[in-house]
Amino acid sequence: MKWLSYISLFLIGSSTFAFQDVVPQARLSLDYEKIRIGEQIKATLELTYYDPQHKKLVGWPRFDETLSKHIEIIDRTVDFEGQLDTTGGLIRSQEFQITCFEPGFHIIPAIGIELDDSTYYTTPVSLMVEAVEIDTSKSIVDIKENYTVDYTIGERVEDWFRSYWKWLAWLAVIIAAYFIYRLWKNRTPKEEAAPYIPPIPAHITALKSLKQLEKEQAWASLEQKQYYSDLTYTVRLYLEQRFGIKAVEHTTREILIELKYADISEEDKMHLRKLLSQADMIKFAKMKADADHGKDSLYKSIEFVEKTKKEEEHSDDE
Repeated sequence: MKWLSYISLFLIGSSTFAFQDVVPQARLSLDYEKIRIGEQIKATLELTYYDPQHKKLVGWPRFDETLSKHIEIIDRTVDFEGQLDTTGGLIRSQEFQITCFEPGFHIIPAIGIELDDSTYYTTPVSLMVEAVEIDTSKSIVDIKENYTVDYTIGERVEDWFRSYWKWLAWLAVIIAAYFIYRLWKNRTPKEEAAPYIPPIPAHITALKSLKQLEKEQAWASLEQKQYYSDLTYTVRLYLEQRFGIKAVEHTTREILIELKYADISEEDKMHLRKLLSQADMIKFAKMKADADHGKDSLYKSIEFVEKTKKEEEHSDDE
């Protein structure tokens, strides 16, 4: 019976470390493999991988309005994160509400999900769309013939102005601005140079904007895209002014790479990764987040600025 005990110990020990050697896997699954034309079903995009330190970056693919040529996206959720086991196994997923108005057999091609510097692809998935039977017992109605109407010169001029009045208005504004500038330049005397005004510290500017969002309770607004744009722009500007990270013009992925070498705690780096990634999904992928998550992101950003602000040095004469 000893050999049975050895085999049991071996199986228990190997199961503890098994997930560490598993290659990350991307998967796309559908609720049903066959639907009627126009019927909506759920599609789930998943990535399983090993990351006990929660440091790996997941880059989801961006979709416009379709998964393939004829399969349309009706709605989608934000990024969900779950834990597979206690050894660091994670699963990240997104859910899509899809439909199709083209009958026939359709293939959803392989979809790539980025994990750090690698890309993992799903297996192509098929979907059968069945057409609705047409009632042939009813008679066919003739199509009405085209007919012409009188289109006078006055109506053409009116339609032309209706189509191009914005361009004419802009042209008038530019001409008026040019003449106003010329008059101002000729009449205004040359002013003396303005006195030097020291720049406002980065944390003061950031806290002012964040406190304004707190005062307005912007996280409760229906305009989530505008709220996350204002919140992340304030954080990006603070990172650029305080730590020298080119965050305003760079993409989220480029910022996260530079954060690895910044003098910022791992806890704050984790907050920044989640905030910037979540904001991208809401701004560019039509995701939705609840008000509690938005409020928590704001207060964690205020805490991050308070912890990392650079105290101003004062001379002894002051």
